[in-house]
Amino acid sequence: MEKERNLASVEERAYQIRIENGYTQKEFAKILDVSISYVSNWENGYNEITIPILNKICNAWNVSFDYMMGFTTKKNNVSKILIVDRKYLGKRLREIRKNENLTQEKMAKKINTYRFLISDYETGRKSISTADLKQICETFGYSADWCVGKISDCIRYKPVHKLKAKDMKELIQVKQKEA
Repeated sequence: MEKERNLASVEERAYQIRIENGYTQKEFAKILDVSISYVSNWENGYNEITIPILNKICNAWNVSFDYMMGFTTKKNNVSKILIVDRKYLGKRLREIRKNENLTQEKMAKKINTYRFLISDYETGRKSISTADLKQICETFGYSADWCVGKISDCIRYKPVHKLKAKDMKELIQVKQKEA
């Protein structure tokens, strides 16, 4: 019996690709040029797949970032890019922030991260984490493939509004008062 999986959509989709194609962790790691322990760690929920490795998976199995992040069920064969350019991605992130009329501080609060990271992402000084890219795309409804430059036309999805702990607490209190 297989143990229950509790992975982020990116890691779960990578796991499914590996299983559907009949690869062992060792074979999958070799194709991606990573260690077996790296594959094992993301499959066991200990770390996340980085943007460069995610790009390798997308290129090798002709799937989109949007599919890997769970924004679509269509595998969408999109353009392949050798590397995700941090400056290009930063430009797209800044464009999203400006379109949403947000300061770096307000964007950081919306995705539950730090302002300095938004600044570093936008300037290309730091590689964005897969989790932060997914959070930005979910929160504001932008295609991850557009953000990284795999497609030129901006695709929009319905933004995902997640309740924060304090919002959940307030909602419970309101429901208790109504009861």
